[in-house]
Amino acid sequence: MREPRSRRETRSAVLRYLWCSGGSFRPALADHVGLTDASISRIVAELKSERLIDESKRTAPYQGGPSSFLTLSNDLYVGTIEFSGSRVHIGVGSLTGEIRFSEWLDLPDGAEPETVRSTYRRALHQLTDHLHRAGIRLCQLAVSIPGYHEDLRANPIIALDPAELLREIQAALPSVPLLAANSIVTRAVAHRLKLGVDLAGGPYFYTFVGHGVAAALVDDFASSGEVAACEIGHMVLDPRGPRCRCGHSGCLEAYVSTAAVAPAIGLREQDLLAMDEWQAGRLKLSTRAQADLTARLARLGHAIGNALNLTPIRRVVVAGWPAELGEKMHASVVGGIEASLFGGAAAVNLTFANAELGREPAAGLALATHAYLQRGAMRPAEAAENRAAHHLIER
Repeated sequence: MREPRSRRETRSAVLRYLWCSGGSFRPALADHVGLTDASISRIVAELKSERLIDESKRTAPYQGGPSSFLTLSNDLYVGTIEFSGSRVHIGVGSLTGEIRFSEWLDLPDGAEPETVRSTYRRALHQLTDHLHRAGIRLCQLAVSIPGYHEDLRANPIIALDPAELLREIQAALPSVPLLAANSIVTRAVAHRLKLGVDLAGGPYFYTFVGHGVAAALVDDFASSGEVAACEIGHMVLDPRGPRCRCGHSGCLEAYVSTAAVAPAIGLREQDLLAMDEWQAGRLKLSTRAQADLTARLARLGHAIGNALNLTPIRRVVVAGWPAELGEKMHASVVGGIEASLFGGAAAVNLTFANAELGREPAAGLALATHAYLQRGAMRPAEAAENRAAHHLIER
């Protein structure tokens, strides 16, 4: 027997499936979320009445099949403030991913607190000014910050007080639900959305290697929605190693971030960040540079293996610059996992994904949409009441 499902959970399952799939005929939607035709009709009518979804006619997938096609509404908007790539990005977009507004401001690494504060205040002013001029009311705002953790008063990567930042945002947009998350959660959600509804096999460990290095445990958000940050970039591998921007020495990031790797192999960081498979295939590295790169990738594998020792998950996705280097270099990552993982790397399903850089603020908007749909497109208080009522029913 299927576990009891609250109204919020049902709405969330329907909306997230439409988001991941880009739209669906009713039978496929009902089959995926485990609802009867009558239940789908009821929930679709409810969501249409709230202008959350649109229904149009399309050619049936088979003769005599359904022609009613459901999609998320393109008239509701989410927003983001995304700290990424030495910039502060702001954006407004629809639930379907269409970007309505996008700007960015430079924020160099190591900027002093007052510079950081003045930069995000200017970004917030630009965002609120656009919303006012365009007459847009946001359903959700997501703030994405490298190194963010709700228990940390000071951010280890950017010289800001996250609580102060969030207070200023709430003062400027008092009626807008607000979510703050670590940047790796943002990237993991955006990557998972790109995969659509066809991914099978359960949860996986997502690692991003770029200007920063981070990881997340991802459970298929088409069913449960769980994406949890997992510290890996600042895992200390050698306390006598190179200095990291977080202030410690020997962190994984100090070995495999683009800021560390690029000068070691004779490239500019921006070239390494933008490198694709074709460019990677044309690299002419010296024997010494190849050995250096191999050692760095082995450290990446070692750190991943250390993390896997703490979780039963054995599916791993590595996104970022290592994805473009080919099987020979990828074997170095596997070797690092083998050296650290109890039971060996043979049980690990390791895949590589491209960096997907330059997607800001699309990634932040995906996070905002995910947060909104995760609570069934309800106001936060209403969603909390629904969860509490469902908990009492289950007990």
